[in-house]
Amino acid sequence: MTKNANAFVNIRRPKILMQAAHLCAKGYRRETMLPRLLGASSARVVEHLKAREDDLEQERRARAGTYRAQAHVEVLSALISECKKAA
Repeated sequence: MTKNANAFVNIRRPKILMQAAHLCAKGYRRETMLPRLLGASSARVVEHLKAREDDLEQERRARAGTYRAQAHVEVLSALISECKKAA
């Protein structure tokens, strides 16, 4: 397992958020989800997804009006799938 993938294993998020992400990860399609989540960049995918997830987590904790749980679940599911792939 890579260093970045290994760091994800220790992530602590609300149980319901992680359950939703794991369910969503079952239907993960890299070719359609990554361009939508990251744009054209496909280099260092796990690092980019982790940075995006960190931003979403900060919004969630701050109870920002811009926070979208659906986006957080999508990013987490992509991160879960990419980490499994890197393992």
